[in-house]
Amino acid sequence: MTAEPAEPEAIPDRPDGPASRPAPRRRPILAWVMLAAGAVILLSTAWVGWRAYQAYRDLQSAAAAVGALQAQFDDPAGLGATDGRAATIAGLQADAASARSAVDDPVFRLATGVPFVGPNLDAVRQVALAVDTLATDVLPALDGVARSLDPAAIAPRDGAIDPGPIAAAAPALQQADATVEAARSRLATIDRSAVVTPIGDAVAALQNKLDTAADLTGPAARTARLLPAALGADGARTYLVVFQNLAEPRATGGIFGSYAVVTADRGRITIVDQVPARALQIFQPPVGDPTEGQRRLFGPELATFPADVNLTPDFPTAARLFTQMYQARGGGPVDGVLAVDPVALSYLMKGAPALTVDGVTIDAGSVVPTLLAGAYQRYDDADQEPRDRFLADATTAAFGQVMSGAAGPEAVVAGLRQASAERRILYYSTHPDEQADLAATGLSGALDGPTESSSVGVFVNDAVGSKLGYYLSGRVAVSGGECGAEGSQLASVAVTLGFDPPTGLPAYVTGGSTDGSYRAHLLLTAPAGGSIRAAEVDGQPVGLRSGADQGRPAGIAVVDLPPGSRVTVTFYLSLPPGDGVPALVHTPTVGDWPVTVDGIGGCAR
Repeated sequence: MTAEPAEPEAIPDRPDGPASRPAPRRRPILAWVMLAAGAVILLSTAWVGWRAYQAYRDLQSAAAAVGALQAQFDDPAGLGATDGRAATIAGLQADAASARSAVDDPVFRLATGVPFVGPNLDAVRQVALAVDTLATDVLPALDGVARSLDPAAIAPRDGAIDPGPIAAAAPALQQADATVEAARSRLATIDRSAVVTPIGDAVAALQNKLDTAADLTGPAARTARLLPAALGADGARTYLVVFQNLAEPRATGGIFGSYAVVTADRGRITIVDQVPARALQIFQPPVGDPTEGQRRLFGPELATFPADVNLTPDFPTAARLFTQMYQARGGGPVDGVLAVDPVALSYLMKGAPALTVDGVTIDAGSVVPTLLAGAYQRYDDADQEPRDRFLADATTAAFGQVMSGAAGPEAVVAGLRQASAERRILYYSTHPDEQADLAATGLSGALDGPTESSSVGVFVNDAVGSKLGYYLSGRVAVSGGECGAEGSQLASVAVTLGFDPPTGLPAYVTGGSTDGSYRAHLLLTAPAGGSIRAAEVDGQPVGLRSGADQGRPAGIAVVDLPPGSRVTVTFYLSLPPGDGVPALVHTPTVGDWPVTVDGIGGCAR
């Protein structure tokens, strides 16, 4: 019997073969992992969203508090409300700390790296950090300064201003200003094109608030740096105080009708002498060294006649020339030149009792018409000495009253701020380091300052030697046009001058005009990098005397104004590329000029 062959023995699978694997279990594990990861992502997203909402809520509340505090600090009358301000600061700090806690959350910070969402979250974080800086470093410091440096501490009293409190406040003000500038730099790094509109708007709103804060901390810090030394805290100083006569307009305001030699010694202000500026007479050869552009615009008169040094709107130039004229006539060294006009005096005299000068009552409401109109009707021109003496006595009495403290300190501080904002108080220092610091402010009246160089300037110069500026009015309308290459923009500046004098004015007031008409030279300065293309007077093309002043393109149009007339001069210019709307600066006259700006900006580079 034949045996059946045996079944071949099964060969075991290789260890890595399919037969060695356990039953598949990876899919359920992977599903659980994915489910857990999804839950983490959802929870993280919800957490980040909640944190973002917390930050947004707190920042909204903080923004309102910052606005309220800025308004209090901006109003001298509100500086005494310390209790209410302390409560507002405490609430702001709580909101800012809560917002910072939200954006410092580790999950929130990790999410700032996520594409698209990340830049928006990071912008929220930067806003929260900036607000926290305001709440913890800036506003408490300003509150401390306000508590120790109220208007009564810095306003004139009994002929003196105490420099001590101002010097004591300087360190806190410097730190506050530096902190604000750091916060502005932080926000400037945010690319608003990469964030959604609501967050971009929030960034812009905070930037505006920081700009407002800088407008407060910058001048305050600069004042605290400069004022103690200017008041003679480190040694006596000597100044020329020039009184601008707006009856005869010049680019900075009015002719330097008279000047006083004033000393400041440890805060005590003393008028040493007061002289009519015409006593300096005529200078041949001219003094100083005006630029070629200034000579083309203003001729040799700028450096020849004391009344013409401020044909240029650049106050440092005018102050240097006037100082050289004063010293050429035997005057000694001076530390600076301060210019003030009658309207500024009226602001500073508010609330003070009336004065009587040569039988004339003068107070805040009457000082302007008295000095700019009444004096020329009261005194005959056959002998100018009585009129000059009256004007000198009146301005000295008004200045003395301001320095006496007869007006309330809040009124004086508010008046100083208003007059400075309107360019009715200008200051030049012969100390280079101080002047460099001043150049960043409107108080310097410098055409080439950081703010001024990008502005549009409209300035008036009397062309007939009259005293008719009191009857001159004006308004300005700036309109944007087509965009040009690389972000430049065409624009027009329409200046409407009005002239409304009474009848029967004497010849020395009208400048010898037989029909009572008025002639002015209207000067326009374009921003640095811009140009002036053409001009029209009441729609008719006119030629311009062209030149440059401190690197600013400039042009002068001649304007004739019969009594009761209105004349519009329109300048056409090209504005350089820029991110904002240029400021408009004009000659401070007796009345304020309405200014409108429309359609400027928005031209892409």
